[in-house]
Amino acid sequence: MRRTPKIVLALAAFLMLTACRTSSIPGEINPDDYVFRVNKTWDRTGIRNHYHGGSNIGPIEWLSVEPLVQYVRSTDELHYLLAEEIIHNDDHTSLIKVRQNAKWHTGEDFTAEDVIAFFHINFVSVTNYIAKPLEEVDNKTVKITWKTWMEPNANVKNLLLAETKVGSVQYSTFKSVVDRCQEILRSQERAPEGYNDWAPFGYINSKASETLYMENYNTFRAMNPKTFVATGPFKVERVTQNQMVLVRNKDYYFADNIKFGTVLGYNTPDINGIYNLLSTDKIDYQDGLAPEATLNSILTQNPKLTHLKMFDPGAIGLVFNLEKEIWAPKVREAFQYLFNREEMKNAGNKYGITSNFPLVGMAPSEAKAWMKESDYNRIPTYTFDQNRAAQLLNEAGWTKSGGKWMVGGVPVKLSLGYDGSHPGMSGVAEGVSSTLNTFGIELVLKRAADFGTWFDTAKTQESVYDFVVNWTDLNMSFSYPTGSFNYVLNDINGPIMHLQYFTQEDYENGIIDDERLIGKPKLTLPKADGSGETFRISEYLPTMYSLTEEELHARLADMVLGLASQNFGLSFYQNVTGSFLNKDLIATLPLQEHIAQNRNVTYVPEVGSDDFYAVARTNLWFSQGIVFSKGYYEPRP
Repeated sequence: MRRTPKIVLALAAFLMLTACRTSSIPGEINPDDYVFRVNKTWDRTGIRNHYHGGSNIGPIEWLSVEPLVQYVRSTDELHYLLAEEIIHNDDHTSLIKVRQNAKWHTGEDFTAEDVIAFFHINFVSVTNYIAKPLEEVDNKTVKITWKTWMEPNANVKNLLLAETKVGSVQYSTFKSVVDRCQEILRSQERAPEGYNDWAPFGYINSKASETLYMENYNTFRAMNPKTFVATGPFKVERVTQNQMVLVRNKDYYFADNIKFGTVLGYNTPDINGIYNLLSTDKIDYQDGLAPEATLNSILTQNPKLTHLKMFDPGAIGLVFNLEKEIWAPKVREAFQYLFNREEMKNAGNKYGITSNFPLVGMAPSEAKAWMKESDYNRIPTYTFDQNRAAQLLNEAGWTKSGGKWMVGGVPVKLSLGYDGSHPGMSGVAEGVSSTLNTFGIELVLKRAADFGTWFDTAKTQESVYDFVVNWTDLNMSFSYPTGSFNYVLNDINGPIMHLQYFTQEDYENGIIDDERLIGKPKLTLPKADGSGETFRISEYLPTMYSLTEEELHARLADMVLGLASQNFGLSFYQNVTGSFLNKDLIATLPLQEHIAQNRNVTYVPEVGSDDFYAVARTNLWFSQGIVFSKGYYEPRP
């Protein structure tokens, strides 16, 4: 148990926290007696008082700014927050029922016009599936009209609406920029029926209007209200360069569930600094894994902590830079056999699940969940077989002399780029280096200080990286397959693989006859039915949300097996992530029997099991504010 007065004595001069009352009833939890401490970085130069201000806002993002519905990453469990209900009708419309007692932190009602304001200035992905501007039915009801030709199924509608922080745009505060955005939108050409390209609310986005929109949006970003615009379970009380204080929102609609009165945030970006915060009992939660020795050392130094583990919808391995001539098809295939993937997994994440797949577009757990079993079983798997790898390299024209592999009489020398701030990827890079150098391929490791530096270097033309350690398959969105394929083709791996993309010149020269393909991957793959026919993967993505289950199965077979046939990369393991949690503070943690046996809990719950859902709910990054608003974190009295 952690009492506020003790922390106040230590921090009063800095934080100016007031002492808390003590409950007069023995055993009753008085939230004002309890402080929860977490590390999540924010901009030291100061933050603007709204979510869209361009600032990194640290714990505010998790605990103050809310969506209509919170989905839990990896499980897609839905928790209704600002929306009390979402009704999907048979006439291509949906109704958002706003929670009756939802309020802004100023005490004003959260209403339908606030929901409309958010979507009408933030053209998030769901707006492309909506046929016209949102309608206010009454003060607490919003009507959505969907495009009939690309209407998502009901499950996807919920997930699309859940992935946005709607409780961030109060119409009365941002009226001028919201109204201006709508003026710009309504001045544009209406999209014809069947138009699948970007057209939020059914309006085609012209270059001229885009310039006007960005000018208005920059005005919006620069606005700085007196207090932070939010609705969530905790209000912003104080922000400095190094610490942040959030206090319980006593007017919150689930206020009775919130059993902590204060959240104290630390702003420590350095991984060793974070480990020190954990070891010295300065924080009660931290997302992620640490190297095994470090993890066990932290638990030894701080006996209050436990570490729970859970599936993460991503796989880590190698991705090839196809701009480099070295990566002929036979060479890419040879590399599939080159590594002992169990050893590579252990180098990166001992708790991960070994994968023998090539890059396929989806993490193994997601592919298994979404594909037909018969199609999933067709994904090629590769065993550790360096003799087979050598045979394929010989077929590709490589030779071996004096223990070194040669191409054209010149020793092969490759460079491997990796994000040095990621412990798992750093471990994999070292494992790959050891394997290749022993096999006779000289490898130079190129460590980037952080993800941004690594990504900028990897995607640049004539990159110094021949290949990289990365998430081969990852879903950063909800667990529908589109998120994974957007990551692989468009967002991250497409640029670092240096895929070719259709250009305006391709359209003008008749290589493509659909202008909407400009900027999309120029990638043709074999269909899964063995007919010898091919398909353009860029034509498959836009309409995936509206497919029936049978149609989705057929499309996933084409996409997954098609990508697998190219060997653009290889995965070493399905990731398992975790959370450090203060078991002495939080009384409501699951897996109590496992924790009692070993605070480094190695049990990873199976997908779909009760434990799978229970453990994912404790992950603050996965679940965000609902850990408090739904009572998943309660202190020991």
